[in-house]
Amino acid sequence: MTMTSNIAGSLNSATKEARELAVQQLLEEIRILIKRWNFTNRNITQAIFTKLTIKYNAIMDENLDASQHMMVRPSTENLHPVIDNGRFFIVCLRERTCSCRRFRLDQIPYPHAWAVLRSKNLEGEDYCSMYYNNEYMLKAYNIPIYPLPDESTWTIPAEVLEQVVLPPIGNKMPGGPNKVRYKKVSESQAKRPKSSCGQCGREGHNRRTCRNIPNHH
Repeated sequence: MTMTSNIAGSLNSATKEARELAVQQLLEEIRILIKRWNFTNRNITQAIFTKLTIKYNAIMDENLDASQHMMVRPSTENLHPVIDNGRFFIVCLRERTCSCRRFRLDQIPYPHAWAVLRSKNLEGEDYCSMYYNNEYMLKAYNIPIYPLPDESTWTIPAEVLEQVVLPPIGNKMPGGPNKVRYKKVSESQAKRPKSSCGQCGREGHNRRTCRNIPNHH
C-alpha cells in the first residue's frame, strides 16, 4: 500500500459527462456529487464501532497474517531484528520505522512491525497514523453541505447582474479539445506489454542479445 491522493482522478471519472455542461451547471453537478459522497461516507462511518476504518482494519488483518512466519530476535528495548525468509530487517517501534521503509511510508504496522508487536503483546492500532482512525474520518464528513434554494428565489445585487463576463482571450489550438487526462509515467509503464525474446521466449532481452539455449518447442 502506498499513500496517494486520487481526489482529482475520482472527480474526473465521476464528472466525465457533466464536463460538457456550462460552468454553472457543472458546478451544481459537482456540488450534488460531493453532497452525496459526504452523506454516504458519513453514514458508513457512523456504523463503524472499531478504532480504525474498514479499509485499514482489512490492511491490518492482512499484514498480521503475513507476519506469522517471521521470527523476532531479542535486542534493545526499541530496536528489534526480524527474520523474514532468511533476510534481516530492523524495526524501531519508538520511531515507527523499519529498514524495509514500509512502516514509515504507509504509517501502519507492516508485517515486520507486526511480528515485533505480537512478540511484545502490543496493540497494532496504537502504531497507526491518527488519520486512519474512524474518529478522524467522521470529522472529515461531519461538515454538512447544505442544499441551495431554487434559482428564482436568489437575491442578486444589481452590480453583479450588470457585469458582462466574456470568454478568456487566447489562441484556439488546432483540433478538438482534449478530453482524456494525461497519464503519469508509472501508469503508462504499468500497462506497457513486456517484450520477449524470439529465440528462447524469455523476457528482458531480444534475439540479438540472447545467450540462452534456443527453445525449439
